[in-house]
Amino acid sequence: MTDFPSLRRPRSAALVLLGLGPFLVLISEALPSSGADNALGASASSPAAGPAPSAASVLEPAARFPYDPVCAWGRVADGRGLIVRCLEAGEAQRLAQAAGTTAAPPAAPTTSGAAPPSLTGAPAASAASPSAPAAAPARRVVVTDVGQAKADTGELREAAAQLRRPLDRYVRCVEDNGGLEAPSGQVTLRFLVRERGRAEGVLVKERRGVSVAAAKCVADVVDRRYVGYPAAPIVGATLSIAFGLEGTAR
Repeated sequence: MTDFPSLRRPRSAALVLLGLGPFLVLISEALPSSGADNALGASASSPAAGPAPSAASVLEPAARFPYDPVCAWGRVADGRGLIVRCLEAGEAQRLAQAAGTTAAPPAAPTTSGAAPPSLTGAPAASAASPSAPAAAPARRVVVTDVGQAKADTGELREAAAQLRRPLDRYVRCVEDNGGLEAPSGQVTLRFLVRERGRAEGVLVKERRGVSVAAAKCVADVVDRRYVGYPAAPIVGATLSIAFGLEGTAR
């Protein structure tokens, strides 16, 4: 096969692949020209060529704004967009110090961390005072005496023992309805006794040192309670119950 050295090298080569039917695939590969090869070789072999510029060296320089491009320390203007003169470094520093002093927040109080009197209030201050006297504990109400049931006719001998049983209920009536209004109190009751021997229609005849509600409550406790058989078919009777504070002499 004859070689033709004088012919130039083609710039592209094509490879044709055969297929079935109308399908034809053409693949082209671009080849660099001899001029491009010479240029690449010259750049690689040249000793004077410096290193390739980095990406950082081709970036745009940092923007100078918001700094004044004309007056480095600020300017004095006439309010209509016209510059009067540029500020000097000393003037700019004095203006910055004055602005910082004006905008500085108020100093924190150097006193203790106690809340102001308007928030704490007088009750809290009095509670914290060691000289405030402690409240005396409330004394319990007790029944000091359950009198003998006095019948208008005859005697009710079993009444005393029967009427002393609900002492705790008498005390609860007074404590649940305001307590004693004085160091001592008394409730006087009036009721009827029939043949069944029970107190019926109990009413409050007199009260002293207790509230109306407390006296009515005591009357309800006595009502329908067995007091013994009367000497007559219908007999009226009177009963007194005395109250006092725990620890007092009877």
